[in-house]
Amino acid sequence: MELKSGMPKILLVAPRIGGVGGIAQHVRQLAKRLKGIGWGVHLLSSETMMLSMRKGVANIEYALASAAKCLGRSYDIAHGHNLPSILALKFVRAEAKLLTLHGVYSRQVSLLHGRLIGLAAELAEKTSLRWVDEVTAVTRLAASYYRKLGIEAKYIPNAIDLSELPTERKRVTTPQITYLGRLSREKGVDLLIEAASMGLKGIVIAGDGPLRPLIEKAARRSLIHYLGSLPRSEALKILAGSDVAVLPSRAEGVSTALLEAMALKIPIVATRVGGNLEVIRNGVDGVLVEPEAEEIYEAIKFLVENRKDAEKLSEKAYQKVLTQYNWERTFSRYLSLYHSLISQRGH
Repeated sequence: MELKSGMPKILLVAPRIGGVGGIAQHVRQLAKRLKGIGWGVHLLSSETMMLSMRKGVANIEYALASAAKCLGRSYDIAHGHNLPSILALKFVRAEAKLLTLHGVYSRQVSLLHGRLIGLAAELAEKTSLRWVDEVTAVTRLAASYYRKLGIEAKYIPNAIDLSELPTERKRVTTPQITYLGRLSREKGVDLLIEAASMGLKGIVIAGDGPLRPLIEKAARRSLIHYLGSLPRSEALKILAGSDVAVLPSRAEGVSTALLEAMALKIPIVATRVGGNLEVIRNGVDGVLVEPEAEEIYEAIKFLVENRKDAEKLSEKAYQKVLTQYNWERTFSRYLSLYHSLISQRGH
């Protein structure tokens, strides 16, 4: 196929491209690597459109604004991330369109807003995912779920760039039990407050989101240490200095913070949900628990008190992330998919 201008032009569409969130980091890595091989990359997000992203209407505001921005624009490839990006893909002109799902979107909506709205999201998935040429998912679980809906979703895992990991380690308390990420119900941060109320010491939280007032209140009561929304480089130094990394999610794709903890050899406690089940083998490279405060408390307490066991788990986890979740492999799979889609549209 003869491309429009030497190297392909690609539009990357995502709700956010800034901060420590997994989707934002994923898109930034794609953009960096595509630019590195000479592709023309255009980013469209809430930040580039200067949206307010008000609680309750953020996804709707982003979906409508990104769709409007795409009118009249033309690319070789348009690549959106998560279902709120699908409207932009619907209206943009592109030789090939694909959407990456970072978990089962309708289940996340159901958890946050109730079963009725979740069913509406499920219907939207079944309809709108047919607007694109290809769907990928960052977990095998999500890929399987969408295949059952009749959508042929390809599995391409999330990954991390090992070169971005810090050499400096920061401690703010002893022990140091760290959570990095969105402060929301699906992420289970309220369970950490419950665990702290049971007597768990040393919980450190960094991030932002709708549950921030709850976290700030717990910090004022000296139950936890809240560091606010940190630049990613600073947040990673805190993670690197930790005794345990905790991921208390009620729903999850493949958490970038989880992969970063593995790469930094920090022992992990994660919940038995979503992509956590694919990444962590309980008792082999981490500890898996139910999303319940008491189980989280007991697992963290065990790892803090049994450092040799914790080190064995973290070494196994480190080896896994090196071989299975590095960006060189993941980028190669995206690049092959892009070229395949462009080639197909050229015939």
